[in-house]
Amino acid sequence: MLRKITITSAVLALVLAGCDKPKDENEVHLQMPQPTNAAPMMMAPPPFVPPPDIIIGANGRNALFSLQHDLTLSMPHDSVAARFAAARDACLKDKALSCTLTSASLTASKAVSAQLEVALPHDKVAVFEKRLTKRLPQDGNGKVEITSRSTSAENQTQAAADIDRQLTQAKAYRDQLEALAKRSSLTVDEVLKIHEALTEAQSAVDSAEAAKRASDSKIVLERMNISFEEAVVPLERSAFDNFWTNAHDVFMASVADMLLRLVNVLPWLPIALLLAWLAARFVGRVRIRRAARQ
Repeated sequence: MLRKITITSAVLALVLAGCDKPKDENEVHLQMPQPTNAAPMMMAPPPFVPPPDIIIGANGRNALFSLQHDLTLSMPHDSVAARFAAARDACLKDKALSCTLTSASLTASKAVSAQLEVALPHDKVAVFEKRLTKRLPQDGNGKVEITSRSTSAENQTQAAADIDRQLTQAKAYRDQLEALAKRSSLTVDEVLKIHEALTEAQSAVDSAEAAKRASDSKIVLERMNISFEEAVVPLERSAFDNFWTNAHDVFMASVADMLLRLVNVLPWLPIALLLAWLAARFVGRVRIRRAARQ
């Protein structure tokens, strides 16, 4: 931006200086040629009005948020790949969902799992989630359920305002250069400099418009990150295995109870030993006296 301002200042200075000079009859004035390979101007997207549940009046002003939903689905082994394919195809082929597929992966090993990331309008999130749990022939008698769910929100208010300000500044700078290029008193050197500055200004406008489209997309569309996981089936155990498991539990409980009783007795052990020693001394003296009398 500093380079652009410097170039513009230099061009303006040259133009003003040229206006004070008397016109030379032999001086050649050129009109800046319009670039033939310039990118066509793209219309700015209309302002987005977010749904009511993502407008938060924190301090009397509306705040824009981008939402991300994380879901984990548990299902039988045979239905992981089928359910993943059905959800992916629904996002790609069902135009009514207005769904955008951003990432899809399937891991087929002993434990099948899959990941799917999509972007949906706010009113289509619940519809797509309902499709995720729709029964499939591969489910059999197995259970399909959402085992975890979370939603996170990121405030985009300041970022959107910064992008709008950058786009406004870039367009204003480009418009100033276009107005300057229409002057008929420009020299060849001035035309070349303005053409170079105008090319850079148009590039800055295109970048700002792309950033605005990406920012509006993050606000308009809600991200969904879905994990498809195989349900853990408990292994069948024989009665003998249950016996050893129960016996181990009973034994360990008994040992723990015994150790607890021992810990409770330990503070009294020195006193008990002292009393036993005194009792032994007393009995010993009584025996000695009896032996002396006889």
